[in-house]
Amino acid sequence: MQQKKIRIGIFASSQSLIERVQVLAARQHDQIFINTQGLDDAIPVALEMVRNGVETIISRRGTAHLLRENLRIPVLSFPHRSLDILISMKQAAALGGKILLPVFRQQWSGLPTLEDLLQIELIQKVYEDKASLKRIIATAYDEGCEIVVGGSVTQQIAEAEGIKFIEIRTSDEDIAATIEDAKSIALSARDQEATAQRYHAIIDAASDGIIAVDEEGRITTLNATAASTLKLDRGEMTGRRITQIIPDSPIDRVLQTQKPIHDRLTRIGKDRYVFNYRPVTLEGTVIGAVSTFRDIGNVMRSEHVVRRSLSKGLVAKYDFNDLIHASPTMRDVVNIGRQYAGTESTILVMGETGTGKEIFVHGIHSLSQRSNQPFVSVNCAALPEQLLESELFGYEEGAFTGSKKGGKPGRFEIAHQGTIFLDEIDSTPETVQIRLLRVLQEKEVMRVGGDRKIPVDVRIIAAASRDLNAAVQEGKFRADLFFRLNVLRLQIPPLRQRQEDIPLLLDYFIHHFSNRHSLEPIALPEAYLKRLMRYGWPGNVRQLRNFAERVVMNCSLRCSPDTLEILFHELIQYGTQPTQDIPEPAPAAALKDRVKVHSQDNERVIILEALAQCRYHKNKAAERLGISRTTLWRKIRELGID
Repeated sequence: MQQKKIRIGIFASSQSLIERVQVLAARQHDQIFINTQGLDDAIPVALEMVRNGVETIISRRGTAHLLRENLRIPVLSFPHRSLDILISMKQAAALGGKILLPVFRQQWSGLPTLEDLLQIELIQKVYEDKASLKRIIATAYDEGCEIVVGGSVTQQIAEAEGIKFIEIRTSDEDIAATIEDAKSIALSARDQEATAQRYHAIIDAASDGIIAVDEEGRITTLNATAASTLKLDRGEMTGRRITQIIPDSPIDRVLQTQKPIHDRLTRIGKDRYVFNYRPVTLEGTVIGAVSTFRDIGNVMRSEHVVRRSLSKGLVAKYDFNDLIHASPTMRDVVNIGRQYAGTESTILVMGETGTGKEIFVHGIHSLSQRSNQPFVSVNCAALPEQLLESELFGYEEGAFTGSKKGGKPGRFEIAHQGTIFLDEIDSTPETVQIRLLRVLQEKEVMRVGGDRKIPVDVRIIAAASRDLNAAVQEGKFRADLFFRLNVLRLQIPPLRQRQEDIPLLLDYFIHHFSNRHSLEPIALPEAYLKRLMRYGWPGNVRQLRNFAERVVMNCSLRCSPDTLEILFHELIQYGTQPTQDIPEPAPAAALKDRVKVHSQDNERVIILEALAQCRYHKNKAAERLGISRTTLWRKIRELGID
C-alpha cells in the first residue's frame, strides 16, 4: 500500500530562508506548507495547520519554544551552530562596533570570547514574545547599538525601526537535515498513533470495563464498556482520581504493595460489580495500575454459558415411558416418581441392583422444571477416592501431579441449574461424604487445591443398592448426610415382588433383540413362563434382559424344549433369592407429622409410598403411617387411590 505523503509546516519570515526552503522542499515528495509568521503570531496559524493534517512543524528557536507550549505535535527548530554565529557576527562587526543580540528567554554563554576575537561589544537582551522583542529593539539605538543580529522576526522589527540587521543564517545542509528529522519524527508519530489506535480498539472491544490509572491513581484510560456501564464521559474522567467514581477502590493499596486484588465485590449506586486490580510496573517501579470489572449479571450469564458448553450432551436418555410394567406395585411407584419430579427436594432412590433406579432418575429429571438443563450422572463406586473427589468437585491447576493446565470444573459445576445423579452413594468414602454434606448445606463447592467457593444450583438425586439405615448403623455412612439425602424416598420394588411384569418384560426384550439381529421373535410356552415367574431373579430386570437375549440367540440356532430346559437350569444356578436383599424400611413418622414437615408432599404421595413399601398390606401401611386402618381406608377413598 502506497504511503501517504508527510505534511510538514515551516515558519520562515526572512526571504532568504523562504527561498532556500522552497528549493530544498522541491526535491522532496512530501507536502511542505510555508508561513511567514513568527513567535506568538505563529500560534493560531500553527493550530490551523494541525487541523488541516500537518504532522510536524519547523521554525526558528524562539517560535519553536512557543509552539511546543501550545501544540500536541512535534516541533523542531533550525539549529544555530557556532560557525553560523561566528560568520554572522563578523558581518555585523564590519558595520559597527556595538551589536544588539536579542535572545529568547535565556542568555547565551561564551560570547566574551567572541567579543575579544572580533573586537566588538555584544549586548544580550532577553525577550519572551514579539511585544517584548519590539521593546528591546526600539531602545537599542538609544543605548548606542548600531546593528541587530537575529532571526527573521527580529529582521522585520529592526528594519521597521531603521536599524541595521544581520541574519544568523542556517546552512542548506542544516535545513535539509532538519526537514529529514521532521519526516522521521512524523513517521514515528504515525506508528505510535497506529499502535495507540489498535490499543484503544482492543480495549474498547473488551466486554469487561477497563480503567487504567497512573502512579497517583489518576485515570489515564477508560474504555467504552466502562464509560457506558458507569455512565461516564471519557473526556471528563481523564485526570481524575479513580476514587471519585469508586469511593472504596483499593487502588492505593495496589500501588503501594504492588500486589493484585481479584474478585472484589463493589457496589456503585444500586448496582454491584466484580472488580480486579493489577499493578503496572516498569523495571520494578510502579507506574500505574489497571482495573477490570463486570457487573454481576454478566458474570452469572457468562458462567451459565460456560457451564452449558461444558455440559453439552449431558442429557437424560430415558423417561417414565421406558419403564415396562403392568403391576399395581410398579404403577404406584411410577406415580410417586412423577409427583416427586414436580418438586425441588433431594430424592433418595433405593432398590436392588438391576431394578431400574437409573431409568427412574432420568424420568424424574425429564419431568422436572430442570429438564432443559444438564443431567450429570456419577457412579460413586466406579472411581477411587482421590479421583472421585476431583471428579465431583473439580481441581485447580497444579493441585496434583498430572493435573490439567488451567484446572478442571467438577461435575457439580457442570450440573449447575440441572440435576446431578449420585449412583451407589453408599460406596463413597467418608472424606467425600463430608464434602458432599457441605455442598448440600451451603450450595457451593470448592475445587481440590482451590481457595475460593463456587456457588452451584443443583438438584441432587442419590441412589443406593442397600439400605442406608444399615450403613449408618454400621458406621459406614454418615448419619447427617443420610438425613440430608433422605428428604423424599423412592423404593423400587425388586422383580420378584411384581411377577405380573415378567411376561411383559420378556416379550419386550425378545422383540427388541430379535429386531436387532433380524430374527423372527419366538413365543415362550405358557408353562415355561410360569416357571420364570416363580424364579427369584436376584439380578432383577438386568438379569431378565440378559436371559431374554440368550433365549433369542440360542433359539435362533436350534429352538426346542430341550434348549429352553437347558437355559432355565443355567438360570436357576444363580439361586432363587437375590444375593443381597434390602431390609424392610424403618418405621416412618406419623402421617400428620410428615405432611407438616414436608409441605411439598401431599397425603396422596405419602400414602402411596407407604403402601408400596409395605407391599400393599394395609394393616402394615396404617401402622407405618401412625393411623388406624379405618382412617387409612377413608383417606384412600377420599384421595381416589386405586
